[in-house]
Amino acid sequence: MGKHCQSCGMPMEDASQHGGRDINNPYCVYCTTPEGKLKSRKEVREGMIGFYISQMKKTRKEAEKIVDETMSKMPAWKK
Repeated sequence: MGKHCQSCGMPMEDASQHGGRDINNPYCVYCTTPEGKLKSRKEVREGMIGFYISQMKKTRKEAEKIVDETMSKMPAWKK
């Protein structure tokens, strides 16, 4: 079983899905800059909301609820 992004939870099966194409990076390409650095919480949240709206056909309100619940459980965003 592959690793999961510690920011959004996305499965990462190979290096191309890890930030910076580094298999040791705990964050995915969507949550990082091209160099592999974790984006801000705001940037990641908006990206995830956009994914749920466009790909999962959720309303913005539904997407925000799902994303906020998911992010609160992720190691990168736990307070």
